[in-house]
Amino acid sequence: MDTLIEKSYQKVQNVDTRFIRSIMEHHRWKKWVLLGTFWGCVFLLLFLYLQKRLSFHFFYIEQEQLFLWRFDYFLTALQEPAGLVRWFTEFNIQYFVLPYVGALIMSALFVIIGMLTATMIRRIAPNDNLFIISLLPIVFLVYVHFDLNYFYRGTLAYMLMLAAFWGYFSAPCTKSGHVRLLYVTVCGVFLFWSAGSVAFLFTVSVLLWELLHRFRQAYRFVLPLLLVAGLVFLCVYASLAGEYRLLLLPDGYFVSQLKPYEVGVHGIALYFAWIFVPVLLLLCSFLRNRGAVKGRRKYIELSLQLVLVFVLARFGTEKIAYRYSDFYKELDYYMRTEQWDKITERCSGKLMNYMYKCCLNVALAEKGVLAEQMFVYDQSGTQSIIVPWDRVTNVSTLLSEIYFSMGYIAMAQRMAFEANESLPNANGSRMLQRLIQTNLIFGSYAVAEKYLDILEQTTFYKQWARHYRQFLWNDEAIENDPLLGMKRKCIVQTNTPEGFIGLHLELEQIAIQNPAHQATFSYMGAICLLAKEITVFKELIVRHYGTTVLPVLPKSYQEAVVILFEDNPSQWETFHVSAAVIQRYNEYKKLVLANRNNKSALPGLLGRNFGDTYWYYYMYQ
Repeated sequence: MDTLIEKSYQKVQNVDTRFIRSIMEHHRWKKWVLLGTFWGCVFLLLFLYLQKRLSFHFFYIEQEQLFLWRFDYFLTALQEPAGLVRWFTEFNIQYFVLPYVGALIMSALFVIIGMLTATMIRRIAPNDNLFIISLLPIVFLVYVHFDLNYFYRGTLAYMLMLAAFWGYFSAPCTKSGHVRLLYVTVCGVFLFWSAGSVAFLFTVSVLLWELLHRFRQAYRFVLPLLLVAGLVFLCVYASLAGEYRLLLLPDGYFVSQLKPYEVGVHGIALYFAWIFVPVLLLLCSFLRNRGAVKGRRKYIELSLQLVLVFVLARFGTEKIAYRYSDFYKELDYYMRTEQWDKITERCSGKLMNYMYKCCLNVALAEKGVLAEQMFVYDQSGTQSIIVPWDRVTNVSTLLSEIYFSMGYIAMAQRMAFEANESLPNANGSRMLQRLIQTNLIFGSYAVAEKYLDILEQTTFYKQWARHYRQFLWNDEAIENDPLLGMKRKCIVQTNTPEGFIGLHLELEQIAIQNPAHQATFSYMGAICLLAKEITVFKELIVRHYGTTVLPVLPKSYQEAVVILFEDNPSQWETFHVSAAVIQRYNEYKKLVLANRNNKSALPGLLGRNFGDTYWYYYMYQ
């Protein structure tokens, strides 16, 4: 009887155990579904935001680096601090040439960073409601990605550092002090050589945690920190790094000539992302021993965290975003892909930056309507055609595009070389393409072949390189090519790299050498008109009108002729000024005379009716 009762009790107990286990498993499954939904929503919001705000930024940074499928390229990366993350970052960035891929990759990386942060919080303070705070590193790092001076490898390095913390707070590393010490030492060395200065952040943060929780044993964790510091000293001594700050601070993930805290909010945000790690450890250490928070207090704490993250994400990114830079990157992308109509559509209003205007005028020149339509758009001086060179990469790149469009091949090649050399790895896909084109045009086939060999080792440019390889040591093929042949005819003996005789005179010689390249004279005339050098312009048209260089006068030139010979209208017929231009000038002059006593209102009246004419530009711009 007793045995029967015991068996019955055992059955009931087994049923209860299975029931409790099923409830726990259901609870765990529900928890994972909620976490998956949360991080899925974070990923979707990040993707939509990055695609909207940084889509052209991703295209822009892709062209400034080059990933080569070569084993020795990989081995070279391993021979320097942070070389592994640089190699892997370049591997990912090469795919930014594809639409949506940049936003997709970066959203995934940010979500992994958030998840690692949340896991770390859950392991060291399981009873605290700090889950939403795990989004803060994402917000800070998104800030930094607006800055072109920031290297994306810093974000990957940050993720590796958090992954090292995940291992540090795992069960095997928390039981034995010797295992923890060995783990931190190995991770410190690995992080330093593979990811750079995050190793210093990791070892300092671990030492801080040990001091807070195992004070008597914490002295041992000075060893990994000293080991990393010793590696830093050796690398600087061996000239693998120029300054200590590049291997100890976030500065290592910025252009070496700059200090992040000096470039503005973007750089400071990177420091915030670093400071967040030890601050989070301090916060979790302070709160981990309190009891579980429930009820209203729990929701208040979560709400406050959510508000903090939302405020920083919503208003912070709006304040730090480079609006003018975003627009330039968009125009630059259209210029690189020769979408000239897109540029003219986007530049229909007021343009607040000379680089925008340069992109616009390149588009007009390539469409063959620069001299006809230039004053339909916002223009202001010769810098609307060509900006001064300041040795900055994006300016050198833009100047290379402008000179190539002009037919001034020597300067296009020089600017491409300067732009390429100013890049961190002295190799960018876009300027290598331009160097290949210009060297083929000049007949420097050995140099062109060297650059072609490089591009053929890439994923997305090898087909382009294979196409251009057919022109090596093949003058006939170049002369028959619509682009290379036309540009080769622009080369004249006085076409010097320094432009000693003046740009407009250089362009005049190119126009005489190759009248079929009509953009050259269009640029030359535009420079004169925008500079209001009306006398120089008069000499140009007197010399060249009616020749193959200038067979007919486009609209803006006719408007300039009207000004030149206002006192001698018979010359208008000599230069075949159209009746429509003459009629419109009479209307313009009539409006000026009718409102000459109302000088404050006159510019507005003329702008609304004649803002697309050279007359209005000549008087008021």
